[in-house]
Amino acid sequence: MDSIVNLDGLSDVINNLIDKIALGVGWIANYKTPKRLALDTFVQDIQNSDLDPIEKAVCISNAKKIIKEHTNQSNIVDIAIQSLETTAKPSDIDDDWIAQFMDKARLVSTEEFQYIWGKVLAYECNHPNSMPKSVLSILERMDKEDAEVFTALASISICVSNKFAPVVVQFRLKEYKQWGITLESLFSLKSLGLIEVETGITNGYSLVSTSPLATVTYFDMEYKFHHTASVPVGNVVYTKAGMALCNLIEANKVEGFWEEFCLPIFKSYDVHEEKH
Repeated sequence: MDSIVNLDGLSDVINNLIDKIALGVGWIANYKTPKRLALDTFVQDIQNSDLDPIEKAVCISNAKKIIKEHTNQSNIVDIAIQSLETTAKPSDIDDDWIAQFMDKARLVSTEEFQYIWGKVLAYECNHPNSMPKSVLSILERMDKEDAEVFTALASISICVSNKFAPVVVQFRLKEYKQWGITLESLFSLKSLGLIEVETGITNGYSLVSTSPLATVTYFDMEYKFHHTASVPVGNVVYTKAGMALCNLIEANKVEGFWEEFCLPIFKSYDVHEEKH
């Protein structure tokens, strides 16, 4: 992916985003790609200079590093643009947030992580001040395995009153290996600050509905509780940063998970609450 944002015909929202980044961190969008600019001017100027060969080599190396970082940022901004909403307000983003974002984004070179970073930027544009700065530090430390496990958790997450949680039951954890979820991988995500894990003898975590009786959904599946506003989810919940990142993950429904793992827990708990 070697592209940079082309400003021709873009909406006011997109131009506002470019302006926000330019004013916040001095980032410049250009009609030509960084690679094209380098070939046309930057590296050629160095090569044609009067510097000695060693100085030229150092300068060219630094130039290529700058070009690569700018390309990374450009790719991420380009991805963000694809997910901007017409109601987005990039100008409302905190200056310190955008500065931290762009500083970290310059080092993101793999396409799969550029995609995630682009989605983070788009979400913050669409919902200013809703993406915690901690997410940026977490993403910076995530590796591919962490990302895969987190995506797997998003794929088995239920929703109650717009709050998400993965349904992870400790005594059945061996069965979760089929999705790459292990106790070790869960604690890795915990160390990043994306989830909390409870492995004690307690009943685990619950999501509480804003309504007197909870309604829980899993993609197109739904269960309405008859006796409680509290929904048991097992031994894992998202942190604030994890919840924010979960909103961005394009997860797929796991066939059979709702029927085999969720409904038995919900129905049993509902009956228990009825007796009390």
